[in-house]
Amino acid sequence: MVWLSFHNIPDSEIEITKQSFKNANYLVVTLSALVSILAHVLRAWRWDSMLQPLGHSISFKNSFAAVMIGYVVSFATPRGGGEISRCGVAARYEKVPFASALGTVITERIVDVLLMLVLFFITLAVQFSELTDLTNEYVTEPLKKKLSANTNLLYILVGGFTLFIFVLILFRKKIKTLLTGKMGAMLKNFGEGLRSVKDVKNPALFIFQSFLIWLCYLLSLYVCFWCFDETRSLGIKPALVILLLGTLGVAVSPGGIGLYQIISTGILVFYGVANGVQTSFPWIVWGAQFIAIIIVGGLCFLLLPLLNREKNGVPENT
Repeated sequence: MVWLSFHNIPDSEIEITKQSFKNANYLVVTLSALVSILAHVLRAWRWDSMLQPLGHSISFKNSFAAVMIGYVVSFATPRGGGEISRCGVAARYEKVPFASALGTVITERIVDVLLMLVLFFITLAVQFSELTDLTNEYVTEPLKKKLSANTNLLYILVGGFTLFIFVLILFRKKIKTLLTGKMGAMLKNFGEGLRSVKDVKNPALFIFQSFLIWLCYLLSLYVCFWCFDETRSLGIKPALVILLLGTLGVAVSPGGIGLYQIISTGILVFYGVANGVQTSFPWIVWGAQFIAIIIVGGLCFLLLPLLNREKNGVPENT
């Protein structure tokens, strides 16, 4: 994906692209990265409100560290690795059952998908024709090509689902036996984690936190527009489009590397951005957030044992 995002650049534009990297205002880029970190702070705060209905309260330092370490891990592992490490931190330092924590994280992802749908309709309202054209180019058409190239995929999925149902019916008594004891308790905790959102103590605050998280994502992108003369006048509407379609790229590839840049570059070209900025801007936005996550997440990884010395059996005054 990284190679694809660069290989279409003509040789005549390579120097222009390099120059655009040099011309960027990195003070603005730093501000953008800080706004993105604020989104992770809010995510850590919101996570505690989801754990409280389960009888667990995670300290902010451990919640934030778990979130940031999870993001670091997600860059180096397949999808789900970050979520697993995040729940592992909560289990290790806050004694939150792993299954319960995982249930809340999955619920959190469902909430994010719902907010993406809200973002989609907002973007549709303000950029209808632009979003329609871009969705056809970057989502609908590639999906059609992928499905046409895998004509047997649907039959395999249907067959696999039918076989799964058949096995459940055939071995239902044995499965019922397996679901008792430790396995049953783990599944119960997982289910409670999934349902945690309906029992949050302050639903209004939870909704407010959720919207603030996505507002920070939007603002971190919009602020970065000001690092180039070519993007400074774009406004909030193109930022909405890049956030929506770019997030889809992040969702289907580890950390979004490569795919996010391909999608964002196409959108910037659509809005008339040139002079190499259409290529450098997505890499600067992505790179700023990547560096911020690596630095903050790395520090969290190193400091986490020190911040929890009492839980590790080491007195605070040693």
